[in-house]
Amino acid sequence: MRALALLLFILVSNSSVAQDCYSKYRKAFSERGALEVTDSTYEGVIIAIREGNETSCYLGKVSVKSGKVVLDNFYISLEDDTHENLGPRFKNLKPVEIKDGISQIIIDKRDNLYNVIFLDHLKPKKKGFKKAPDFDLN
Repeated sequence: MRALALLLFILVSNSSVAQDCYSKYRKAFSERGALEVTDSTYEGVIIAIREGNETSCYLGKVSVKSGKVVLDNFYISLEDDTHENLGPRFKNLKPVEIKDGISQIIIDKRDNLYNVIFLDHLKPKKKGFKKAPDFDLN
């Protein structure tokens, strides 16, 4: 019985240890909302790549036209501050919509999942109430 309880405790604690970078961004955007992403080229966006159970987030550069991410102009930043075009990796180059500051899922030829996160469009945290100072009535 103790072994079963210990095993259950380990499983529960391991499942809630950490969120991946994409989940953290998704949570922030769902709680705070996002400003509209207008047509332009954006540097410094976050590109979340999910390969199986692993998620990694990188800096990148994308273009937005008609409110959609243009996939043939989709770059990931390299360590030497140059960029590599990821467009040829994708199954198709149909532009994807942006909802609440995050693009729809983009799938590459290896079935990895990509999302573009427009971090600069995350709305600021709502301001909390200002507490009154303590006052002694005596």
